[in-house]
Amino acid sequence: MKKTKKIPVWFPYLSEIYIKNRTLVAKYKGGEFSESVDSISNVMIYGATCPLSQDILEMSIQKNIPICFHRRNMCNVVWIGGGVSGNKTDILSKQILFREHKTKRRHIAYKLLDAKFKSMSWLVNYPIDFNAKLSTKQMRIIEARHARNYWKKYYGLLRADGTRRGQRNSLKTTLDAVSKFMSGIVLRWISYHRLSPQHAYLHEPTDYPSLVYDLMEPYRGYVEKVVFNAMKKIQKDDNTEKDYLGYVISEVESYLDEIVYVDATRQLVTFQELIHGSVIALRAYFVNDAHRYIVPVPGKPKGGRPKKTGYRLYGRSAGKTDFWKQAELQGCKHKEFLDYI
Repeated sequence: MKKTKKIPVWFPYLSEIYIKNRTLVAKYKGGEFSESVDSISNVMIYGATCPLSQDILEMSIQKNIPICFHRRNMCNVVWIGGGVSGNKTDILSKQILFREHKTKRRHIAYKLLDAKFKSMSWLVNYPIDFNAKLSTKQMRIIEARHARNYWKKYYGLLRADGTRRGQRNSLKTTLDAVSKFMSGIVLRWISYHRLSPQHAYLHEPTDYPSLVYDLMEPYRGYVEKVVFNAMKKIQKDDNTEKDYLGYVISEVESYLDEIVYVDATRQLVTFQELIHGSVIALRAYFVNDAHRYIVPVPGKPKGGRPKKTGYRLYGRSAGKTDFWKQAELQGCKHKEFLDYI
């Protein structure tokens, strides 16, 4: 008999949680949950939460189900569990070993930057000298040059003073706030899948959550295009500076809820699930479910054999009816990003 695969679960703004007949029951912002405790691998509780009963705490210890409490922009989380113990996957060890392995680290860095450059192709061209054979250091040099060109053009078209790394102004403040907003989402999923936020592949330091900024790279161009369009509209409507941030964040939130087609897994998912997917894909590479790190990005239907990604996203799968028609429509919505895909 095939063993049932255990699933991780997360509850945003939990209002009620209890155990009934070996079933975990929960109510949270956005829905309700009911599942056998034997089918759960770990639990993450995000945001404000209700008190946890003794039954829940004992379940965590007896069934070896760790419970994680997380808040946005916090790289340190609170864990409830039975202490340190061995397991078959040992994700953390593999994450660090891959970081120390020159070839694997270069592969991950290449995939992240390749996706990043494609996401920014709406504004600047993909760097012609970028390829998978470069060292990680050489890739970072090309990235720095590409970023200078990108931000010079970005600021110029918005008629904004300064640069992305320069003194604070309305545009920089807005971009920093959006980056913080996005980093909180990425950090949530990194913590959820029990990876170390401090051990990255592109960004060297380990004294801040560098993996968060690694996994944001593939999606920067898409989100920054939303910010760009929002700022253009604000300039056209002649809104005051105090109106910038709220409006832009609202536009980004709406964009995260939009449906995109992912050719890697042949699914329709929300853009926010792509961000979660970048963590799932990295985990699949660590545990050898995939031989390559395949970053989920917006795409268009291509036909042919499905890719062996080693993971699925939390979205719709291909089926009959009008799936391919919808996928074509979603691909057209991101046409300006897809020339290099």
